[in-house]
Amino acid sequence: MFDTLMALPLFQGLGREDLTRIVESTRLDFRTLKACTTFITQGSSCDGLTFVMDGTVCMSTDAADSRWRVEELLAAPLVIGTEVLYGRTRWHLHSYRTEQQVHLLDVDKRTVGALTAYFEVFRLNLLNLLTTGIVKHEQQNWLPPSASLEGRIITFLRRHVMRPAGEKRFHISLPLLGAYLGQDPRYVSKALHRLEDRGVVELSRRLIVIPKFEKLVQ
Repeated sequence: MFDTLMALPLFQGLGREDLTRIVESTRLDFRTLKACTTFITQGSSCDGLTFVMDGTVCMSTDAADSRWRVEELLAAPLVIGTEVLYGRTRWHLHSYRTEQQVHLLDVDKRTVGALTAYFEVFRLNLLNLLTTGIVKHEQQNWLPPSASLEGRIITFLRRHVMRPAGEKRFHISLPLLGAYLGQDPRYVSKALHRLEDRGVVELSRRLIVIPKFEKLVQ
């Protein structure tokens, strides 16, 4: 268990002595979930942090008008809730579903506060995670425009994923994607098929699958 904890975000860098104190003096809730189990719903209240200790989960994000959504496959180790736990509105921004059996660790907000106060490494890890997210967001806002429609499509896709790697699934219609890009859906369709011919996307009705997002952005 100590080796598993030391590999988790926020716990990295803590020694065994510190981890022993944490295990003995704080409330850590462990649970095991079967495949295809939704354990966090977009819009639900965030009352603590959830650590995915192993396996793979699917993060799903619905657009504000619920007309389209993005699914991302994320591998452990993973921490969920850092960006909203101390926000003005503490609502989860994404839904999470298990792709296989996974083990989770739940840490309530009070315990997170105690760990942040007593363990400098935990506090620095949390700050590093938050600032890294802010920097990535700022960098996305300043991406240069692309002259090609394929490039503009890639930029749109990149701005709507959390990690630019791994498998992504965009559930969106051609007319709606064309509206976001300010382009006729026919031209968008042709550009997507050119990307498909390059082997970086897979197309079906109202669905764009990117098997390896890192290959697409290259």
